[in-house]
Amino acid sequence: MSQSSVIVTGASRGLGRAIALELARMGAAVTLNARTESALAQVKAEIEALGGRVEMLAGDVSAPDVAERLVAAAVLAFGRVDAIVNNAAVLTPLARIAESDSVEWQRNLQINVVGPYLLIQAALPHLRRAPQGRVINISSGAAVRPTAGWSAYCAGKAALNMLTAVLAEEEPAIVALAVRPGVVDTAMQVALREQGRAAMEPKAYQRFIDAYAQGALLPPERPGRALAALALHAPLAWSGRFISWDDPEVQALAG
Repeated sequence: MSQSSVIVTGASRGLGRAIALELARMGAAVTLNARTESALAQVKAEIEALGGRVEMLAGDVSAPDVAERLVAAAVLAFGRVDAIVNNAAVLTPLARIAESDSVEWQRNLQINVVGPYLLIQAALPHLRRAPQGRVINISSGAAVRPTAGWSAYCAGKAALNMLTAVLAEEEPAIVALAVRPGVVDTAMQVALREQGRAAMEPKAYQRFIDAYAQGALLPPERPGRALAALALHAPLAWSGRFISWDDPEVQALAG
C-alpha cells in the first residue's frame, strides 16, 4: 500500500505540531495547516529534517475555500487523503455568558465546530476511496463537563462530539473518533492562566494553576503519539466513540 497521507490542522505548535511530527516518524506523508505561515514553515522544516514527506497550506480552515484548498494541496502532493486530524481550536472567550462578547462567542464555534465540518466535507470523497479513511476530531473533557466561563468552548466541543457520532452513522466505512487529549501544556493553557481568574470558579481555576506549578501538564508529545497512531490505525469497530488518549486500547495501538 502507498504511504498514508494525513492532514493536520492547528499544526504550527503544541499538540498539532506533536501529532504531525509523530505521523512523519511513523512513515506518513503529512499536510500541515495553521494560520501563521512562518510557524508552519518551521514545522515543515522539522519534518523534512526527519526525512518525511510534507506539504503545508497556511490559512483559516474555518473558511470554506481554505478547507477545499487544503484537501486539494494534499491530493496534489501525495495523490490521496487517508485521514484528517481536526486539531485547530480556541478556548476564548473566557467569560460568563452574561458578560461574554457574542461575536467572539460565535467565532469560537466557527473555529471549533464549523472548521472541522468544512474539512470533513471537503475530504470525504477522498476518505471514501482510501483503504481505511479516518477522521480524528480533537475534543476535550469540556464536552461532557460544564465549566463556568467556558460556555463557548464547552458547547463547541460537545457539538464536535455529536458531529463525530453523526459522521459515524452516515459514513459506516470511515472511522470517526472524538478524542480527549488530556490537559496538555499548550498556548491554550497559557490563555487560561492569564484570563480565566475573572470568569471561572476559584477552585476550578486554581486546579489549573496548581497543575502548571507542579509540572503536571502533559507534554504535547505524549498524547501526540497516541493521536498519530489513531489517525493511522484506529479500527472501524471504534467509530463514533469519544475516547481518551490514555485509554488502554489506545495505548496498546500506539505501542
